[in-house]
Amino acid sequence: MVESDNHTVLIVDQERRLRHGIPTYASKALRDILLPSIIANDLSLSQADSPQAVTNKSSNQAVSVFAAGMRAFIYQLQSFYLRTPVKLFRPSRFDYLAYVRAVADKHDNILGKPYRFRTHSSLAMLVNVLRKEGWKFIPEQVLPPLIANSATGIILYATYLTMLDHYTKARGNKPTHFNWYAPFDTWRAGFVAGGMQSLVAAPIDAIYTRLSVSEMLEGNHQNLWRFGISKLKDIGLVGVFAGYGFSLIKESFGFAFYFSTFETVKTQGYNITYQLIKVYRNSEDLIRHKLQKWFKWDEDQVDEKMERLERYRLAKLLKSTFVLLAGASAAFSLLAVQYPITKVQKIHFSRLEALDFYNASARKDKPLFKVYYNSYIDTFNQILRMKRRAKITWFEAAYSGFVRNALTTIPATSVALLVFEITRTRLADNFDDYEVLDA
Repeated sequence: MVESDNHTVLIVDQERRLRHGIPTYASKALRDILLPSIIANDLSLSQADSPQAVTNKSSNQAVSVFAAGMRAFIYQLQSFYLRTPVKLFRPSRFDYLAYVRAVADKHDNILGKPYRFRTHSSLAMLVNVLRKEGWKFIPEQVLPPLIANSATGIILYATYLTMLDHYTKARGNKPTHFNWYAPFDTWRAGFVAGGMQSLVAAPIDAIYTRLSVSEMLEGNHQNLWRFGISKLKDIGLVGVFAGYGFSLIKESFGFAFYFSTFETVKTQGYNITYQLIKVYRNSEDLIRHKLQKWFKWDEDQVDEKMERLERYRLAKLLKSTFVLLAGASAAFSLLAVQYPITKVQKIHFSRLEALDFYNASARKDKPLFKVYYNSYIDTFNQILRMKRRAKITWFEAAYSGFVRNALTTIPATSVALLVFEITRTRLADNFDDYEVLDA
């Protein structure tokens, strides 16, 4: 029995040596060195072929594919966000702190006290309200306007980018360095995007124009979700689009100038400034080269890597600067277009509650659309009476208080974009985005 086992081991040993290229006549010392590693390799191969190993390998591959997909998805979202910094200059459409301020004043009477950061700041008011109302206050009262702002913002920028890409392809042009687009393409893409946003946001606008804080504080509605549903049932489809003409004009023209101003100032300002700096540096190099030739100075050794790093830093500084200037200019143009229309819109919306009450008591065969149409004429007549009574010009009536509003709106958005640019430049730590500098 022992001889049989030894014979079997000998046959297996010979097969292994032949399979791995070791001659049978090799010395015993050579066989003692090579055979242990060969046996270990055979064992690992046999284990790798086992069902458990195959299962683990498939599982690891699935995890790797999923992780790669998630990284690609996150990268696309990041790229979409970082390529459109103009979104940070867009003011919030709906104030999510309006009800928070009302509840905070109800509990602590903050409006009757001097301003203090730990009691009057947004975070302090929210914390104090949460202590007394509980955490359910966030999903019931704070979350609805936040979701509304996010939804309208997504629709606005998705429509803008889609239409801008469509117009650019129709023109046959491709965006050049620093995402340059034709000003008219950005204007009409912004016009369509603003109109789409106003259409989608019409029901939410109808709710917020009729939002009664006192009604909410009295407990007639438990949260903003139920309040919105109740109001939509009361006013109906016609009431939802009451005053929509003002919203359509304000959003369409406002965001048309908003996007076109941002893209034009950002790209043209950067390109012109960079070209001037480039001309200055070329002239400086030419003068230095001639002086070296005339006076036979030794030429300085140029470090190409340092020059490229210097160009990168210059481009980064210029781009960040002009993004800030473009954003401030875009916010100013948006406010300049929307400010006078918003004044008229507030006067018109102040009459909607009375019209809603009239519609609720009117007969069903009454043409409700005609009632809302006539409200535009009544609003215009009321504006004429207010202007004659105040004895001011149309410009004064439209833009009184504009400077104060602009000074409180634009700096805040500029600071937000400054933080954004710092983060963006940290993430974009490569030279690929600045190939324009090599030209």
